[in-house]
Amino acid sequence: MIDAGGAPPRAIALGTRHLSVGRGPDNDIVLPDPQISRHHALVWCTDAGVFLRDLGSANGTFVDEERVRDTVEIAMGADIRLGANVHLSVREGQAAVPTQAVKALAVEDLTTGMRQPLHSDRFVIGNGAHADLRLPDGDAATLIVHGDGEVWLGQADEDRRLELEEEFQVGAARFRVVEIDPTRAPTVQPEAHHYPYTLRVGLDGPGGMVAELSQIATSQVHRLTAENRVVLLYVLARKLIEDLEAGMTEADRGWAKDDDVIVGVWGRGALTSGGNRLKVLVHRVRKEFTSAGFEPWCIEKRSGHIRLRVAEVEVSD
Repeated sequence: MIDAGGAPPRAIALGTRHLSVGRGPDNDIVLPDPQISRHHALVWCTDAGVFLRDLGSANGTFVDEERVRDTVEIAMGADIRLGANVHLSVREGQAAVPTQAVKALAVEDLTTGMRQPLHSDRFVIGNGAHADLRLPDGDAATLIVHGDGEVWLGQADEDRRLELEEEFQVGAARFRVVEIDPTRAPTVQPEAHHYPYTLRVGLDGPGGMVAELSQIATSQVHRLTAENRVVLLYVLARKLIEDLEAGMTEADRGWAKDDDVIVGVWGRGALTSGGNRLKVLVHRVRKEFTSAGFEPWCIEKRSGHIRLRVAEVEVSD
């Protein structure tokens, strides 16, 4: 948890990788405060606990008002002060270890000026335990970064393309995504977010058309039976299987052209008005996934394309 002098506090996921904190733009957490050194401190966690190291900062790093000279273990709830104005505290959570983004991008909090690099192709802002940046209220958003450089903003079950430096709001907080110098960005092996779901789709089963989305770990299952929704998932599943068999990379596999999906669901005659129909259909499927407790962003959009991202897929005609 970071409290930067009167602004709303922010919570950031912590993992085994050392998070660098400082005023310089090459840090994981950038704090634009004159009391903060260019490279002020490192913080990380292991199975043994949470650790903090001062990097020779001019104005000091303090734990419960005792100055840190080297590396110390941090107790849960301890007050960590950087310089005069920035306070941190460590709290228990279940956030995953962040991984590197496909581009050198960062989320900038326009209230505090703090920047946090995107270390994955998913970045969640919200109050859940798995959020990369936690807010005190109940609003949430997901940033989706594609290999071609597009960034999409998902809120509720709607998404839209987000231009770099375009402001967006989550609750009362304002943010933007900015590009940072890739030669100075933290160097971590990029890793894609994975949805641990299995999708089974059948068009001619004993009970008619049906699609089943299940959680691999919990075996939670949701069945979709509305015809257009099942056909949409069938078209996307077939494209994913085709690309898997062709050995395409994860970044490239599964992407179907919007027009091909429109034809697959409604036929060629729907091409003239199909764009809006497809948008409405995707919205309805995502809303159904959300209501059933699944992440809606396993159906992804980018300009002119759509795809399904699941761990396993089975199709029967």
